[in-house]
Amino acid sequence: MKRVLCYILLAFVGMTSFAQKNSEFRFWEDSLITLRDQVMNEPDETSRLALNEEFMTLLEEVLQMPNSFKHAWDSVRNFAVLASPDQVFKIFTWYVVKNDYSVENFGFVQVYNEGRKKFVLFPLYDKRSTIDYPKTQIGNHNRWYGSVYYKLIQTKEKNLTYYTLLGWNGNNLFTNQKVIEILHFNKEMTPIFGARMFKNYPEKVSRVIFEYSKNATLHLNYEEQEYEVSTGKYNPKTHQTDFKRMSCPMIIFDELIPMEEGMKSAAYMVPESSLNQGFVEEDGKWLFMPSVRGSNPDKVKPNYEHKPRQIYNPKAS
Repeated sequence: MKRVLCYILLAFVGMTSFAQKNSEFRFWEDSLITLRDQVMNEPDETSRLALNEEFMTLLEEVLQMPNSFKHAWDSVRNFAVLASPDQVFKIFTWYVVKNDYSVENFGFVQVYNEGRKKFVLFPLYDKRSTIDYPKTQIGNHNRWYGSVYYKLIQTKEKNLTYYTLLGWNGNNLFTNQKVIEILHFNKEMTPIFGARMFKNYPEKVSRVIFEYSKNATLHLNYEEQEYEVSTGKYNPKTHQTDFKRMSCPMIIFDELIPMEEGMKSAAYMVPESSLNQGFVEEDGKWLFMPSVRGSNPDKVKPNYEHKPRQIYNPKAS
């Protein structure tokens, strides 16, 4: 706590030299980045967790300051900050690695409460180890399935606004996880994590959790994709059903397969980059697409130079 008071005192002295409020919050941002660096580089677990408490306390102090919501947080490099497109809330997430290489996630939700005419903070503590059915559990911030979020997508179903979060979780020594989380707010503007938003998915889930080998990299993105859909019309020339190309924003990800047949443990699951699956928005929900041959139309395609086929001619040798 003494160290936090030192940070506050130093920040107060530093802020007097800045003329604009944005510069004041930039100073706080730099202080938080420095403290996060200390957390990540500290070799002792007990010290890491103690420093993390100081980071969380300092961040809470900053987020309770007037006009803090207006700060862009565009220079952070070691914790994640996402803002909803409708400017209703921001979510801050980060992680701490334990000595056994498991990961514990932390965060804050900063949300505007219309009834109280002010921004309210909800602390997030990783409750993964206490959740019996993580794929179907729905709960408030006190039952958070921890992740560090890197993408936020806003959708509407009827009169309710939902926010889909794509996140990463370092999990443990053997596996990583990628998570598709659904967030919404109740009438009291309390955050609720998890919702039945996934249509035609093989499981009935409130969030999608991909667990895979620590040595692999799973791509989970939200981007404009072109994909093929069946027209339902039979082509007599090809003796096959015709397909047409469609384009829309999509949550797209690699399909997970076992390293070898029979290996069902998550530690042996790896992404197959040639096999894609995805979700497209349909009436405010996410429609599962089990097989996607996607191609991002925004990506620059390499130039193809045609070269005539070279046929071996023994007389030319």
